[in-house]
Amino acid sequence: MDRRPFDAPVTVFLGNSRQFRVVANVTEASDFLFDHWSENDSAPWLSAMNKCSAAMMGRLGPEQVRSAFIEAVRGAGMQINCEISLP
Repeated sequence: MDRRPFDAPVTVFLGNSRQFRVVANVTEASDFLFDHWSENDSAPWLSAMNKCSAAMMGRLGPEQVRSAFIEAVRGAGMQINCEISLP
């Protein structure tokens, strides 16, 4: 488990703007990619998962995972907000 926080969380809106998930660290990114991805074989999904795995082994930092995660969810057409911060 890698709970090192992202510099800023990523809010992903599911289906409509009333349902959302806040992804704030590597573990949450990995969990989201497994739980909320209808086609988990795309190149962006695989890249994000590989970066999650590398971060969990200490080879990458959380911001590299955050960037790959954002690219993957945007590529899947999901709406995100990277400016909402947690208190």
